[in-house]
Amino acid sequence: MSSTRFLQLDVFTPRPGGGNPLGVVLGAHHWSDAGMQAFARWTNLVETTFLLPPRIAGASYRLRIFTPEREIPFAGHPSVGSAHAALETGFVDAAEDLQQECGAGVLPLRVRGTGHERRIFVRAPAARLLQRGADADLARLLHGLRPGALGAALVE
Repeated sequence: MSSTRFLQLDVFTPRPGGGNPLGVVLGAHHWSDAGMQAFARWTNLVETTFLLPPRIAGASYRLRIFTPEREIPFAGHPSVGSAHAALETGFVDAAEDLQQECGAGVLPLRVRGTGHERRIFVRAPAARLLQRGADADLARLLHGLRPGALGAALVE
């Protein structure tokens, strides 16, 4: 029987309770998409990640990133924090370089140092155009709101 572990990390800070909170789940390779989404909703963190075995040759591990509302292909602090968790827990072997498979592809991570002195650098994927023209309402794209809802909420 495999065990599932949940870690809550503080990313980008030298002290507990600072930085960006992140949930990391290990051993959830048998979970469904809906189960991962439900768990991310339950943690109510900005992002919760799931460390999984890679599917692509050459990748060190596969990472799925969920907000409480949906799965996203990439985010910086979840990538860095999850790489740290993968190294600290032995999910991957210590290395100077990792290859993270995620929804945005396989991304290189450079690892320098160990433990609390460890620094991890990720090469972000190229930006993609989601919408253009009159339909590119920034509030709706960023917040899932109907057009004009953000301005109305600010005025009220």
